[in-house]
Amino acid sequence: MTARRSRLLTIGFLVVLVSLAGAGYGVVRAAQTAVLESQSGSISEFTLDPSAPGFRAFTEATPTALVLHTAVSPEVGAELVGVTLLTAADGDSGGTVVTIPRTFVASNGSNMALSELFASDGLDAVTNELRSALGIGFGEVVVLDASSWTTLMTADLPLLLSLRTDLVELADDGASRRILLPEGTREFNLTEIARIAAHRNPGEPSLGVALRHQQIWQAWIARTAGTDDRPELFQLESGFVDLIGTLASAEVSYRVIPTVTQSEPGGEDTRYAAVVGATDELISAIVPFPEQAFPGERPSVLLLDSSSGEVDQGPVVSAVTRAGGLVTILGNSESGADRTNEVLVHDADAGSVAAAIADSLGFGPPRSVPLDDSTASITVVIG
Repeated sequence: MTARRSRLLTIGFLVVLVSLAGAGYGVVRAAQTAVLESQSGSISEFTLDPSAPGFRAFTEATPTALVLHTAVSPEVGAELVGVTLLTAADGDSGGTVVTIPRTFVASNGSNMALSELFASDGLDAVTNELRSALGIGFGEVVVLDASSWTTLMTADLPLLLSLRTDLVELADDGASRRILLPEGTREFNLTEIARIAAHRNPGEPSLGVALRHQQIWQAWIARTAGTDDRPELFQLESGFVDLIGTLASAEVSYRVIPTVTQSEPGGEDTRYAAVVGATDELISAIVPFPEQAFPGERPSVLLLDSSSGEVDQGPVVSAVTRAGGLVTILGNSESGADRTNEVLVHDADAGSVAAAIADSLGFGPPRSVPLDDSTASITVVIG
């Protein structure tokens, strides 16, 4: 597992990028391509030809960033107002923006809303809760308060938005409401965008705030994609900056994390519980090569293609990820190998994941092939 440098990035206001170590993989890393002996892990000869028999290629993680949106006030201090997961598409072309409300509750975690965890235990607790809930690690974790976020966008403001509801606050009498920003479609300036990003109407569910965050992301990315006048942000070296640039380069999909309402809807304390199956489906599709959520959680998988490229590997990789594995090496079968579909398990501890992979792909039961020096815990052969 490679540790990355922690960084502090200041652009007007403080923007914190927290580096999280991960042992994930992802897009094929051509620079480390080699032909490996079938399971021994020894290098026999180097090749850069992906069509060659016995070809193997190590993989790298799908780029991701977890963005924690905060608001700062003298009364409360810093509080979590929403979360966004950014992921790059295969080939560094576009990607996906996933919106997560601040009152999201993981099904396999603390049973606390993310905002409660942030208030009681801080950044690390929220990050670990989401690692567990989504089953992945994050290449970058970024904390942005409303002013920091909009400062990054300066060159691209104003932004065209459709504000679906008035932004209001209680008047001094505690009963009547005062309109801060009226609903409607228009261009909003820097100060207005910061207010939209941080504000919660009295009694407003957290999903409403999160969807406004999604609108800002969509407007900013679309505006950035349509101009050569890039913000000062793009002059910096950062995985987060690279990911934003990737999103601005092609088509982006906007999604909301699959949830069900856990408490009575209609108020700012409405809690949204994760829908596990739908969440796994979404994450495996947009992060096919995840970083490990926690060290050693996902057994490594060698994916061998015996079809000479006739089989689309994408759905297979996603199925492996959804079943709990991690494709760390891609390759071709040896010359003359019969075309087949099978799962081999080399480490008994990976047996349950191997069985899940085989079931997900519609293959027969995994075949046990113990190997002490295997380059992966599981081998999946497609043909």
